[in-house]
Amino acid sequence: MTEHNYLLEIYDAEEFNGPNPLTATGMGIINGPENTQYFIVETHKKIQPNGQQINHLALRAHYGEDSIDKVTGSVTTVGIALMKPGQEINTDKTYGFDDFIFWKVGKLHPQD
Repeated sequence: MTEHNYLLEIYDAEEFNGPNPLTATGMGIINGPENTQYFIVETHKKIQPNGQQINHLALRAHYGEDSIDKVTGSVTTVGIALMKPGQEINTDKTYGFDDFIFWKVGKLHPQD
């Protein structure tokens, strides 16, 4: 997958003190629990949601009828999950519920 840049708008961000929207680069797609695919983005600046410093987020289609291709290719509402600290990104692995901390909902905008 070619890396592309995105703008990620975070909804209900009252308790989030980081930049909003975030700029990020797409890193690839991983398989998650219940046959759900997640799009991994790397934020251009580290953020500290829930007090932990991270720069990778896992995004999935928020609405069931939306595919991962819509998430990566058009303006789409997404569920945002935090990768657990120290989590390796491996496209050959299937991740479970314990690998993510579900965090917010937002909107992903492709930039290029």
